Amino acid sequence: MPGDPHKYVIYIDEAGEPGVKQKPAVELQKSSEWFVVSAVVVSAERDQDVVDWVRDMREAVRAQQRTPLHFRKLSHPNQERVSRMLSTKDVRIFTVASHKTNMRGHQNRRLGSSLGRGEFYNWCLRLLLERVTDWCARRSRKAAQKVEPARLIFSERGGHDYDHLTSYIDLLNMQASAGTTFLAVREITPGVISSSTCEILPHHQRAGLQLADIAASSFFQAADSQLPTHSLACATSLKLRTAIAPRKRDQAEYGLLKLPFRHQGEILEADRPLFELFGYVW
Repeated sequence: MPGDPHKYVIYIDEAGEPGVKQKPAVELQKSSEWFVVSAVVVSAERDQDVVDWVRDMREAVRAQQRTPLHFRKLSHPNQERVSRMLSTKDVRIFTVASHKTNMRGHQNRRLGSSLGRGEFYNWCLRLLLERVTDWCARRSRKAAQKVEPARLIFSERGGHDYDHLTSYIDLLNMQASAGTTFLAVREITPGVISSSTCEILPHHQRAGLQLADIAASSFFQAADSQLPTHSLACATSLKLRTAIAPRKRDQAEYGLLKLPFRHQGEILEADRPLFELFGYVW
């Protein structure tokens, strides 16, 4: 937007449940073992167009007036329709998709305890933001020869400790600046985000959060072969807008990150087609 010192707006939403506590087998059969968190990045100058984009999507699916888009409430043809429409917009999409089976009981090497809901969510978010901030910084250095800041807007979900979350973002920035990031294969790029640029808003209050919902839900639907609604169609449409790392030919490990990492375990063969489509090889 004119006069906005922030050059990017990062909208974040999730699909699935981030809980990783041990569960009885009967409960595991009733819920998905996948958790997905996605970011849709828009330049600040295009952010004012997002309202029109979502309005056009609502008209395309004949949504009721003033009703926000909720991907899971749409028919499958309309889910495909809004995903195709998003694929034509000037955005970049980043997704972390985690199969939780291999994370149950996983030990946090720094805390000396098993990952809980909050730690698991923060771990997935860290991996997502490492890639998002890298992309924003690279793009702004190319255009302006400096790192430019971004707004970070989360879709509000019950069960998250957002005060802890924003403190965690500042901690990651501090560690990256000091060179003390734990397990620093990648790290947050300093200068892009901070707690002061974070907002947590209800889904209906920002059109960009509805785009992030489309992204997260599309990849969730494609990752879990056990879902009645399982389909690769919507995620395939979004491939064009999913980020690719410099000097790479596909989105694997950057625009789409699969968890667990290889050394932690493997996912079901039936769940692999999405990741193969985006460049993963078994």
